[in-house]
Amino acid sequence: MKYSARDLSLAGLFGALGVVLPMLFHVVGLGRVFLPMHLPVVACGLVVAPPVGFAVGFVTPLISSIATGMPPLMPMALLMTLELGALGAGAGVARRILKLPNAAAVVFAVIVGRTVGGLETIVLAPLLGLKPNIGAYLAASIITSWPGLLLQLAVAPAVAVAIDKLPSSIIKNGKGML
Repeated sequence: MKYSARDLSLAGLFGALGVVLPMLFHVVGLGRVFLPMHLPVVACGLVVAPPVGFAVGFVTPLISSIATGMPPLMPMALLMTLELGALGAGAGVARRILKLPNAAAVVFAVIVGRTVGGLETIVLAPLLGLKPNIGAYLAASIITSWPGLLLQLAVAPAVAVAIDKLPSSIIKNGKGML
């Protein structure tokens, strides 16, 4: 498939944010609470084609792990790939195909992402020599991270609206910022 320069540029921008934001949040110990890698992925999913949102979500934890050591490649980055991929794709599907409003698309994407993350944990954890603990997964994905879920709900739709308002002339003949 061929994707627009806009989608690819935004994928690069949000992928980079998915590496940088966690570094900032982890400095003050708030990474698990505010989900700084999830925020750019869901925002990206709202403004790009679903396969591009999936790709950004899938590769961001891997790139972050290799570049910064966070999250640890084994097991966390591997366990985050499909969850974040589903988060990015889910936002795109909800907005572009189901035509949901931005906030509803974020809720849809979070439900899809967390569901895929839970299933991924059940399937992959034993293969990585870990015992899957669904109670711990649910506690971490809902209770511990509720501020991050609210942050996604507040920020990602606003980012999507701002990007949607950018004039299409910013990209002209394949050149430009977005």
